[in-house]
Amino acid sequence: MKEALTPSTPTTKKHSLQLVQMLRGIASLLVVLLHCTITVNESQGRPFLFDVFKFGGAGVDIFFVLSGFIITYTSAPALKQQQGFTPFIRKRFVRIFPVYWIVISFFLLLQVLMPSFYRTHYDFSAANLLGTYLLFPGHTMVNGVSWTLTYELFFYLIFSLAFLIRNRAVLAGLCVIYILGLIIPAWFYPQNITGNAWADLVIFPMNLEFFMGIAAALLIPKIPRQSGRLLIVSGTLLFIASAVFFNAGYAITGSAFNRVILFGIPSFLLIMGIVKHELFTKIKVHSFFVQLGEASYSLYLLHLPFVAAGIKIFSKLQISNTYLLHAFVLALVAALCIGSIFFFKIIEKPLIDRLNRVLGRK
Repeated sequence: MKEALTPSTPTTKKHSLQLVQMLRGIASLLVVLLHCTITVNESQGRPFLFDVFKFGGAGVDIFFVLSGFIITYTSAPALKQQQGFTPFIRKRFVRIFPVYWIVISFFLLLQVLMPSFYRTHYDFSAANLLGTYLLFPGHTMVNGVSWTLTYELFFYLIFSLAFLIRNRAVLAGLCVIYILGLIIPAWFYPQNITGNAWADLVIFPMNLEFFMGIAAALLIPKIPRQSGRLLIVSGTLLFIASAVFFNAGYAITGSAFNRVILFGIPSFLLIMGIVKHELFTKIKVHSFFVQLGEASYSLYLLHLPFVAAGIKIFSKLQISNTYLLHAFVLALVAALCIGSIFFFKIIEKPLIDRLNRVLGRK
């Protein structure tokens, strides 16, 4: 990911935040390993890697904080322009929908061609298709991860207010009111769910993680240069401790606010640390991890049905050897990572680049 540095950073040249890319890859991989753990438990009745990746949903928390950071970091120049709103919305639309539509259409086609493979069959009514393709709240998920994209789109909508409300004091005040409106009910009324998908979208506690990402982008230029390593170490240790705490079945609160505390805060510290450190230190990350980070969206969208299919095939072989099971699943994960990188290079990136050029000209 190559972004222009802010004026407060030591140079005006382009800077490649390779650690951020690597973190994106790690976040996506955690989600994949969580779904491997769940699927092996359900189909085999055995743990996968001692169920150590039960906390793998924390990859979503990393993604949410990263989204807030990246959008703020990359949109800083556009926010100063009067006409920044339209390009912002266009780029976000292109980033989310076209690749999602390709993947989801492929999986829906599999539903038609191989209905016996799926436990539940998709309702192909016009209303259901519209909700799925447009990622409406409460839409029918075909691959089990698209709910997060609905919240991502909601965050883009909130962030777009920065282009429309030019008075920064008013904007900051509205943000504070909304943040308090997320924290107070989540803390005092953990089961505060309305039952209405649109209302629940607005009051979902994990929306706080997007604001953590915004805060990280705003605070990085203000924190001391030498704090980068300290933040990396503290964020990493806190994240590991939270993972152990979560895997042991403990919780601080009963709502999704629990994830904000356990994994959102460590992600916030970690992202501030790696960006601050990398802005002043030349970092060389292995190209595979950079490419995996670039392909993280493809991996995120593609993996779940292939994990389910692969483990189902293994189950039919009736192999009882636990070591072979682990080797098979790990090989499947490696294949998914490599396949997603190829998908990104062959389909996702060319498609996004082409659409941005065409729509940008119009």
